[in-house]
Amino acid sequence: MGHDVEQVRARAIEWHVRLRDGEAGDWEEFSAWLAEDPRHGEAYDLVEAADLAIEPLLPHVVFREAANDDDIRRGGASARRRWVVGGSLLMASLAAVMILLPRFAADGYEVRTIAGQQRVVTLDAQTRVVLNGATTMRFDRNDPRFASLVEGEALFHVRHDEAHPFTLQVGGNRVQDVGTVFNVVKTRDGIRVAVSEGKVLYNPDAESVALGAGQALVDAAADSEVRVEPVPADAVGAWQQGRFVYTGQPLSQVAADLERSLGIRIAVDHAIAGRAVSGSIALDGDGREAMQIERLEHALDVAITAGTDGWIMKPAAGAQR
Repeated sequence: MGHDVEQVRARAIEWHVRLRDGEAGDWEEFSAWLAEDPRHGEAYDLVEAADLAIEPLLPHVVFREAANDDDIRRGGASARRRWVVGGSLLMASLAAVMILLPRFAADGYEVRTIAGQQRVVTLDAQTRVVLNGATTMRFDRNDPRFASLVEGEALFHVRHDEAHPFTLQVGGNRVQDVGTVFNVVKTRDGIRVAVSEGKVLYNPDAESVALGAGQALVDAAADSEVRVEPVPADAVGAWQQGRFVYTGQPLSQVAADLERSLGIRIAVDHAIAGRAVSGSIALDGDGREAMQIERLEHALDVAITAGTDGWIMKPAAGAQR
């Protein structure tokens, strides 16, 4: 049993080092590895926490250069060799810190996803969080009833406990559950909360806005008051299946939602950024980028052209602005 644990831990460290410069294929393999066994995700979370613990020490680590001209002339091979040595040292450091971590490390840990990736964090038998792409969250090992959304989007399935309600910190705001399934988005433009089942309280010690199933709240950075609006309950968190439902949201928000899920950069021409979008968008399940772009052009009545670092939505020929 102990040998199995060590193998899982070693593999988690390997993945952590590999994903520092990971490509799309690496992330797909990593996702498959996570899905094989719940212990894999737990081990990887520990590795991330260990990396955070040793990060302040890394500037003081010196990798000595080779002392002869041959190594300088063979810069490519030497650099690769130093990378392997550096990676090995990092893996050894992570392994050492992980041994000490349960005793000495802080209780908090951070989980991140890249755009286009989803990840599930299980807090207890009946409470789990699904992170969408480009999302950063913080958790507390000693308190599974607390989480913090730093940026991005997450769907929460929460077991209600009246004596110890689940609390989500979102910037300077709090979302408190009353037994529910809810979705939260945090971007530089503000915060959005939508409820699929049950009820939540937004800022219970301040505005104390109650939201039930089929309701959404928008706390825009540019506005002084929060806004409550209806939302189809079955559309909350539908991004997990590649489905998005809109009832008058601006095209700029739609593009940001698609970026998180697709993992591709999508900018919007300012001439149409504020255009209201209503209806449903279903992404193509095979994931081919060209097919996705073509479907989005038809669904949103826009022209999507290649930019320097992604795609740009522009007015379609003859379309209204």
